Amino acid sequence: MSLYIERCSVSLILATSLPAIKEDEDMKTADDTSALIKKMVIEASQRSDQRKLSFEQLLLPAAFLMLAVSIALAFLIFGSDLEVVSILTRPPFLFKFVVMVALAAGALLLVRQAGQPGTGRLGVMALVPGLSLMAAGIALDNSAFPTPGVSAVSVLSCVGAIVLLSLPVLVAILCVLKCGVPTRPGRDGLMAGLLAGTIGGAAYAFVCKNDGAAFVAVWYNVAIIIVSILGSVTGRRLLAW
Repeated sequence: MSLYIERCSVSLILATSLPAIKEDEDMKTADDTSALIKKMVIEASQRSDQRKLSFEQLLLPAAFLMLAVSIALAFLIFGSDLEVVSILTRPPFLFKFVVMVALAAGALLLVRQAGQPGTGRLGVMALVPGLSLMAAGIALDNSAFPTPGVSAVSVLSCVGAIVLLSLPVLVAILCVLKCGVPTRPGRDGLMAGLLAGTIGGAAYAFVCKNDGAAFVAVWYNVAIIIVSILGSVTGRRLLAW
């Protein structure tokens, strides 16, 4: 009888202690899982901060470097009848270059925004200063310079040259953008193409012989649109996660 009572006591103790043991194990597992999740979140945040810092550090220097490279390529490939000092003092060149740089500045902000989601929504407003300068130039231009250019090949040579000078820039900007966090590859590639096209246009201004404001407004923009489309198509593949 005493043996039976002892066995019943042991069974009762086990029955009451097992749920507590199981509960402790469940709590320990939950704590471990929570700690693991927190660790993963911290590591992901650190990697994101590193990518963000790298992207911010690279974008502006890359844009300036590629502008210098594009200007050098423009002189190397197309040459110029004028000395650099003479070019820099000509009002038509200043108009073309300043407009392209203003547009490039707006495009740079859009690329920065594309590589850092949640930093703002500039949209077309970033391009307003450059577009306003272009419109003012057209309104004030009384040179009667023909929109098709001075020769039959002016349009093709201008558009083709800007696209050509923009291609190395596009590759560089897409590579820099990949260091950021692009979430919409097609749209973000379009922004990269916009920046590349405006930098290519600024470089071509040094060797361009067509000085009319209307010529610049039409054909430079056509070239920029082409490069933007190329950027969008390339970005869909290169910037995809």
